[in-house]
Amino acid sequence: MAALALDVLEILPNLVLVNKYYFWHLISVDPDDNKFVDCAIAANADFIVTDDRHFQVLEDVEFPKVKIISSSAFLKMLKGE
Repeated sequence: MAALALDVLEILPNLVLVNKYYFWHLISVDPDDNKFVDCAIAANADFIVTDDRHFQVLEDVEFPKVKIISSSAFLKMLKGE
């Protein structure tokens, strides 16, 4: 099932493959979360949607700036609230 999902993603016209070449190591309490931060930085993402408290450390990081929003804030954004 996961392979099928990846196959579908690969053919989307708005998909851009981004390889990360630098590891920022910004989250020390849960290093496994760093892959998401590194990806967001490499992709120049506007924000990361998460309710994981480990990402709160990013609020104090001045560079590179990675904005974090909660899932409830993201849903409100989608609804136009």
